[in-house]
Amino acid sequence: MKTLLKTKHKKIKQTFEQAENDLKSIQRGKKIPEGEGLLGESRELIVFELAQTSNISTENLSIASSVNDVLMQIFLDARDDTTVQDIINAMTLCIHGLIMGNYNEEDFRYLYRYSLRYIRNQTPIERWLRKALLYLSAINNESEAEILKEVRYWIQFLGAPLFEPSLFIEPATELGIDIKSALETNQFRLVDAVMRHPQYLQEAVQELSLLESYEVLKDWAPDVVLLNLTRIKKRDVYEVAQKKITSNMTVEKSVDLMQQVFVKEGFKTNRDSNLPVKLQELKSPTPGDAIDPVIFELIPQKLRVSLLPAVAYSTKTKIIEIIFLGGHRIGRSGVLIKTDTGGILLDYGLSVANHRIPEWVPEIDMIDTVLVSHSHLDHVGGLPVLFQEFTGKWCSVGPSGAITKILLDDALKVGTPFPPRKYDPLDLISRYNESNIEKVTKNHVQLEYGVSNEVGPGIVVTPIDACHIPGSAIYSIDIEGVKILYTGDFNMDASVLFPGANLPTDADYTIFDGTYWGREDFDREKVKQQISKTISDFGPIIIPSFAVGRSQEILLILEELGITRNKNVMVTGMAERVTKIVGVTGHWDSMKKNRINLQEDDVLVAGGGMMAGGLARHHFNEQRGNPNAAVILCGYLAPRTPGWNLLHGYEPHECHVEYARLSAHSSSTNLENYVNSCKGKRIMVHTPVYAEPKGVMIPSYKQRIIIKT
Repeated sequence: MKTLLKTKHKKIKQTFEQAENDLKSIQRGKKIPEGEGLLGESRELIVFELAQTSNISTENLSIASSVNDVLMQIFLDARDDTTVQDIINAMTLCIHGLIMGNYNEEDFRYLYRYSLRYIRNQTPIERWLRKALLYLSAINNESEAEILKEVRYWIQFLGAPLFEPSLFIEPATELGIDIKSALETNQFRLVDAVMRHPQYLQEAVQELSLLESYEVLKDWAPDVVLLNLTRIKKRDVYEVAQKKITSNMTVEKSVDLMQQVFVKEGFKTNRDSNLPVKLQELKSPTPGDAIDPVIFELIPQKLRVSLLPAVAYSTKTKIIEIIFLGGHRIGRSGVLIKTDTGGILLDYGLSVANHRIPEWVPEIDMIDTVLVSHSHLDHVGGLPVLFQEFTGKWCSVGPSGAITKILLDDALKVGTPFPPRKYDPLDLISRYNESNIEKVTKNHVQLEYGVSNEVGPGIVVTPIDACHIPGSAIYSIDIEGVKILYTGDFNMDASVLFPGANLPTDADYTIFDGTYWGREDFDREKVKQQISKTISDFGPIIIPSFAVGRSQEILLILEELGITRNKNVMVTGMAERVTKIVGVTGHWDSMKKNRINLQEDDVLVAGGGMMAGGLARHHFNEQRGNPNAAVILCGYLAPRTPGWNLLHGYEPHECHVEYARLSAHSSSTNLENYVNSCKGKRIMVHTPVYAEPKGVMIPSYKQRIIIKT
């Protein structure tokens, strides 16, 4: 029998010991005495997961078996009348399984996100969640600080609301964990105060500098509070600076003076550098410098109105900072490059797993321009949130602007940016709305591959084809001679869509996509053979595929194989719209709107690569009992999505299922060969890898690199 984890927390330790004794009892044919576990659940639940781990029969655990049945139905999204108690029981069982290795973090997150979709009143869920997160965090940690740090991690990972810290005191006491003394410090008292009464934020931080108050609030206060804090302190420090600046000062002297004021007033979030100086935001700035005609010509015409004041009031940058807002994890990409007088934001994505945007830092409020690498939601999904107040422009290449509009509209329609509390004014994600999508659309600037542009004061970028999806771009960035390469998602492998990206290796800093680092390579020719054989042996065929990039690749593969001439190949939905926008053509048709049933010779390419909805899902449901039909899954399948369930045998069906794996990311071999050839510092983002490979940095959330020019 597996031994449970050791912990020094008395009540949790007793629960584990009791579970081990209960399991021995059922092995002897005895019943488990009635009683509740630490999370208010039947004692059977933890014993059930312990039995599963130890390959011991669970037939006498009727309560837990019933909960397990509900859990499986939830994983399949096959339950019509899920109650609050169903969800809580299922999540409790999952937590015990998570502790013992039967489930993983993604499973637990799926259940929590499921509860947000189906349970309107989240109060009992949130009450349970606070206790559950303390329970999870206390198992591996002893100190109050470590427990609270891990609780914060779980909140971030799940996309749960940032609870007032004081709300954790009662459940912690029930678990026998003493965190009261930690939460009664001045730090947490201030956090509690501003979360309960955000309208009094200015009074609460009146005696503190931005640096002091930000250090206290940054981990637990909602992003909107931090945004408002920055603006309060910015207004105050600019008033102080204005009194010292005279009309005869040069721009350079004015910037130096403001930086001195920033230091004296503590207007910073990082002890080693200042926040950007925006002279143009003073009420009475000094006269701006004349703009060099060469620089003027480098600024795209649609950027000039918003960017020229920033350029006129800028000076040569002495310190560059790279701030990793999205850390290294896949989803919600975001990297900020800060200069002395502004900066740029590279991507601003939305995680489809927890519906969160990149971590917020005050520097976001001071950027000049946004550069988007490509139009996938995890790189553009945060733009509507940003454009609630951002008045600058965002830039991309080729069809990315048009595709982004389609994606943002569709996400809003299907409820992808789903906050844990709808219309929460303290939650930035609540700003994802139709009005802000319209602002995104109106403030787009299209760049061209190979053409250099000044997109911020002293920031010159040159887009390179990333060969990931149509319009994807790698940005070669030059700031005062410091070369930074940001790849976004890129693909060095040749495909029917692209020849493969050709990247420079001489950058001082290469920030690269590491999605497939260390993974097994795949053979595109074998994938084509899989597709050809499946279509030859079965019919009708359903190919769920991502609307942007993958659908076009599949269509061109079908064209290359001659299938579009021998079968009735149809493309529909968003996949069809994007295919037309990017100009990919061939011998396929649109699906007629009144087409209900697929015929034997039909091959349907439909958006929704994970089969979470849409026509691919609809037609699978129609064909699931047809042994002659086939579904070809051709991309990444997130755990517990319908496509993942289908592939792993959790979805009942009689049709054939084929996994023809394709990817728009560089294969592991080509990726590692390229990175090893890079001469400067190598930084891997957007990766499932935790351990840093030799010579490669993997940044954490909000980690900074400071560069002196």
